[in-house]
Amino acid sequence: MNNRGWVALLAAGLVALLALDSFYIVKQTEKAVLKQFSRIELADMDPGIYFKWPLVSEVVKVDGRALVYDVPTQAFLTAEKKLLNVDAFVVWRINNVQRYIVSVGGGSSNPQIMEDRARQLLDPRVNEALRNEFASRTVFQVVAGESDVESVEDGKAIIRDPATGETTEVPADQLDESILSKTDDSGEAQQAMADQGAASDQREALMDQVREEVNKSTMEDLGIEVVDIRVKQVDWPDQVRGRVFDRMRAERQRDAAAHRSQGREEAEKIRAGADRQRTEILADAYRKSQAIRGEGDAQAASIYAGAYNQDKEFFRFYRSLQAYKESFKDPEDVMILEPDSDFFRYMKGAKGQ
Repeated sequence: MNNRGWVALLAAGLVALLALDSFYIVKQTEKAVLKQFSRIELADMDPGIYFKWPLVSEVVKVDGRALVYDVPTQAFLTAEKKLLNVDAFVVWRINNVQRYIVSVGGGSSNPQIMEDRARQLLDPRVNEALRNEFASRTVFQVVAGESDVESVEDGKAIIRDPATGETTEVPADQLDESILSKTDDSGEAQQAMADQGAASDQREALMDQVREEVNKSTMEDLGIEVVDIRVKQVDWPDQVRGRVFDRMRAERQRDAAAHRSQGREEAEKIRAGADRQRTEILADAYRKSQAIRGEGDAQAASIYAGAYNQDKEFFRFYRSLQAYKESFKDPEDVMILEPDSDFFRYMKGAKGQ
């Protein structure tokens, strides 16, 4: 191929390259800005195909969807000066792509680098907001929810665990005034709130305040909107977790001992009642048996008396025979009596003479 052919091929390639670089596509999931000589000419473009000056204009695209990332675990102090490890995550998206690229991009057109920088800028703001909110709340306010408050009486709030149904009594001053006022509402008002889906707990309020506080700076400075911030886990630090578990174990053991003591007391009451009933039943049975035995003895005596009155001599003879039978049933028995004793009167004659 001669020089003219090479020139033509090079020219065709250059034209094709310029043609390909003269338009760009913005997808539904993207946000883009058009820069010309490092100056933004067009921003917040709708999805579609656009033309630009080749080799002069530059298109910077970023992810326009909601993004999620985990905030590194941080230790925060509560209003009670108790240390808690908090694990949270943030849902955010680009609200103003022009401000985002200018503030976060730092001259870079790589969307991944900008996303990493955005996270680095979000972390201190989120941690500061969480620290401020945790510092104004107690451990109970951080963990418990408004929907769990069943009633408030005499400065005590009754909290019901939605999972187990168990109730716990806590000081009412640990609850927000808004929570207490909602708890004191009438049944109709509570039903209306339930129908409107407006019920939220203290955790929800805490997260909403953190999100609003973070958005005050990120919307204006970074062009980022924090859609939501959620706490995944709240735990005690390793250095105090053992003591907390020991205290919880001691409380459970104390409760178990109280339940066992109540059980033993109830068992003693049941045993005492059973013993009393047994004694009463035996006494009543003995009384009835003695009454029946007395009636039987009386009837036997009456029968003996009747038989004796019918033939007194025969009755004496019969009783003597019974006495002989009992006296001489053992061959080894020896009796020493006078021959003319009354005991042998019926042995001398049939008539006892």
